[in-house]
Parts: sequence; C-alpha cells; structure tokens
Amino acid sequence: MKTLCIGEILWDVFPDKKVWGGAPANFIFHTVQMGAEAAAYSAVGDDELGREITRAIKDCGINLKAPTTDHPTGVVDITLNKDGSANYQFNADCAWDHIALSSELINLSSNADLIAFGSLAQRSEQSRQTIYEALRHRKSCCKVLFDINLRQNFYSEEVILKSLNECDFLKLNEEELPIICDLLNIEEAELSDSFNLELIILTLGEEGSTIISQNETSIMSASPCELVDTVGAGDSFTACFIINYLQGMPIKDAQKQASDMAAYVCSHSGATVELPAKLKLTP
Repeated sequence: MKTLCIGEILWDVFPDKKVWGGAPANFIFHTVQMGAEAAAYSAVGDDELGREITRAIKDCGINLKAPTTDHPTGVVDITLNKDGSANYQFNADCAWDHIALSSELINLSSNADLIAFGSLAQRSEQSRQTIYEALRHRKSCCKVLFDINLRQNFYSEEVILKSLNECDFLKLNEEELPIICDLLNIEEAELSDSFNLELIILTLGEEGSTIISQNETSIMSASPCELVDTVGAGDSFTACFIINYLQGMPIKDAQKQASDMAAYVCSHSGATVELPAKLKLTP
C-alpha cells in the first residue's frame, strides 16, 4: 500500500530536547511501521534544522520530498501540562507555509492508495492550493484522510468545508467535534451524511475512541498505559486503524490494535516512537 502525506514537517521542541514531527509526518511514520510504502511532501528551510530533519525522516524509511525555501524550517515549542496534554506555539511564515506544486508531487499523488492532509498547513494560501491541486491528480480508487488537527486560529469555515468535501475519512478529537459542528452549524449526528464520509475516527483521550462508519458505530475504551505525554497519540491511532481497515481488518479489531498502539506511544516521550513487533501486525 502506498501512502502519502502532504503538509507540515517541523521540529517539536520540548524543554529538554527536540524531535521531528508534524501531524502528517507523525501519521506517515506510523504507516511505515505498519508496512506501508510511505512518502511525505513538504518544504524545509535552507538551514541546519532543515538538513537535519530531512536526514532524520529519510532514515525512518520515508520517501521525503521537501524542497528548500527562503523561509526557516518549521519549529513548534511544546509545553506539557500536568496531565500529559500539550500546548503548542508555532513559528510564523516558515518553510511549510510555502509548499509548492511540482511534478514530483503530482506523480506521488497519482500513484498513492491513501493521501493524508490536515488543516494546519492550509493556514497559507500557497500550501493550501498545493494540497488541493495534488488531490485533483489522485486516482479514482485512492482514499483521502483529513485529520482536522485544529491549532490556535489557523483554520476557517472555508478551509474546513473544502477539506471535508475532499475526504473519505475524517479524524478529529473530542475537543474539535463541537467546534466544527458549531462552525458549520450542523448537529454532530449529521456530520457523516452531510459530507458522505466513509468513516469518522473520533479519539476521546483517556475515554477511548469512537469509529463511525456507514453501517456501524464502534465505541471502545482506551487501552491502559503509564502516561508520559500525549504528543502524536492520535496520529499513531489513526495510522494503525486506517492501514488495518484498508487491508480488510474488521473495524473493532482495527480499533483495538490502534488503541494499544496509541497507549504505547503515550507511555513514551514524543510522537515518533519505535513500536514493538506485536503492535505492527497487519491482516
């Protein structure tokens, strides 16, 4: 299976260290661990942080295409609350705000089985239009995942509506669901039918997750863990669930494995955690 993410790659800067990340990159990292052939498309600065993040991502087996720009490589300062939840402060006008369309991206998009994108990279007009143009070149059987991933004020009704109309799978969390429904003036129960979504993946933090398909709703408690931080937990859950679902695993089984995977990530620092073999099993 060929997976492609388009969007921000950046450095997550904690008080004591930095690790590479960005929601699309976190997602694609975990699809590699699930056996997918993965590519990521973004932009980096012509700086040491850009060269370092390029090496690090490629070393993980990801086919990274990230042309350099005149803008600095993305950085987000992360502070952790006592409950392990995170606060994010993004730098402005950075490289991933200037993701440019290229023949390489069109080729990746036209060959992908799954394309993932979010709302954050759409804070800039250039990156937003690049994402939509790449989606326009996808093959008819390609599935599209929109991970809403709301951050600060970097989204609008226009961006959310356009993205929902492009996707098959919607990922959001318990805080984002009421925000989106209020923004679009629809009821939560109407979201799936309003946009003809194949799946809604709703993560609920320590309460677990809910998967809503056209035929069933699966509610599951979170797998237990000793919490270190929650950074990237939702991305790992989504990657595990989607890869297994697309390969024919029943929803509840895929949801359980994804829950175990997210718990493992929560028990370690950072989003790009190497998984044990038992969590990489696919159908």
